[in-house]
Amino acid sequence: MIRFDRRLLWLGAPLLVGVVAWGWWRGTVGVRESKRELAALTERARQLEEANRVLAREVAALKREREARARAARETLDAVAPDEVLVIVPSPSPGPRR
Repeated sequence: MIRFDRRLLWLGAPLLVGVVAWGWWRGTVGVRESKRELAALTERARQLEEANRVLAREVAALKREREARARAARETLDAVAPDEVLVIVPSPSPGPRR
């Protein structure tokens, strides 16, 4: 029969508890990081779905409405229709502070 030495228990038990605690802590940190990443990805997916809906509505309008196609062409080409007036507003430039 194998004789068990109590000194091994006193040395091994704290080591075992330390290893288990360290593993638990690393697992907890990993779960927290995964949840944070999941929340960020879920929000990004929601934003992309909304952008897709907006683009789908724009594509549908361009397919069926002549005015939408004309507006898109004018915006893309920076042009105006014969009966429109183009107003160019310069961007504000930083001036001296008072």
